[in-house]
Amino acid sequence: MATTGQITDPELANAFQELSMKKAQAESQIRISNAQIETLQRKIQHSQLVEKEVLSFPEDTKMYKSVGRMFLLQSHGDIKVDLKKKQQSFADKIKGLESSKEYLERNIEECKNNVRELVMTKQHSR
Repeated sequence: MATTGQITDPELANAFQELSMKKAQAESQIRISNAQIETLQRKIQHSQLVEKEVLSFPEDTKMYKSVGRMFLLQSHGDIKVDLKKKQQSFADKIKGLESSKEYLERNIEECKNNVRELVMTKQHSR
């Protein structure tokens, strides 16, 4: 290796370039996943607050569900079930995003290890 900070071995240079590209892509995906997780957590919290309000009303209260630009009359039970389904759906999406983040983090570490091994083999071959 040169003392000026540049890598003279083309194989090492390509490996470092590939690592930096993969790392940048993975970090970008992780940031996107984090933003999506935050949004889903806010949606879960909103749904829980709405559920709490719905539970405070008597069973015979007329309730309407917003569907686009119209409202549909629904029973108290249907509204509760729908809110629970939404919460579960959001929780499932969060789990999927978390596993995706873990995969990306493992991928970054694997790339780093591959470059380390390549550097070690190049050093031992000299």
